[in-house]
Amino acid sequence: MKPLLLLAGIVVLCGCARPVDHPVPPNCVWSEEDNRQLDLAKISDRRHLRFDAVTAEDVAIRWTDIHFGHRPEWDDRCRECRELLFQGVAEHHGVDAATVRQYSRQRDLIADTAVILSFGVLYAIVAYVFAGRIGRRFPPGEPGFWVMTVAMAIGISLVGVLAGGLWAIVVEEFRMGSGHLSYRMNRIPFRHYWALVWVCGFIVFTAVALIRSRLRGEPSADCV
Repeated sequence: MKPLLLLAGIVVLCGCARPVDHPVPPNCVWSEEDNRQLDLAKISDRRHLRFDAVTAEDVAIRWTDIHFGHRPEWDDRCRECRELLFQGVAEHHGVDAATVRQYSRQRDLIADTAVILSFGVLYAIVAYVFAGRIGRRFPPGEPGFWVMTVAMAIGISLVGVLAGGLWAIVVEEFRMGSGHLSYRMNRIPFRHYWALVWVCGFIVFTAVALIRSRLRGEPSADCV
């Protein structure tokens, strides 16, 4: 329930407009009613440029899907269309195409934080439940408790990496709306920093097990 509530919060915080709402032009030419020059010293203008850059990249992918599908030249045609759209955004707002390209790769910190926290809450609950089962299986003072805790921490953390990555992809697909993330999937923090996610999952599970053992009055590993 909590992850779903946070997902609803993502929708509210990120606004109703999505990149998929922008139509796909027939010839990779950027069109936009708001063609004012942006002042990147303002947060609102930086947000505007980032949305345009992300949208332009999404439009390039959809355009290439329509015209080239799964053909070998997909990558080259997508890159060409993307650069044309970036140039169009730059001309509309008085910035460099390189700046637009840079902004297209920036992540939405609010959305990413919501995804990580929502999954983190769910993972902590799962860790609490499994740590409790380990505690009921092994009486206080048995070394088996910590052996099983380490083994479970390794396994559940791996599952957490996979499940968290899937959760992040689902949210990203919803935010983009186009149904084809393509290479952008590799920018998702859960996938890009999967090793760090695994380490955090291991630490969280071990910490939860330690807390539960202390609450049950079980001595720590140093005393076993």
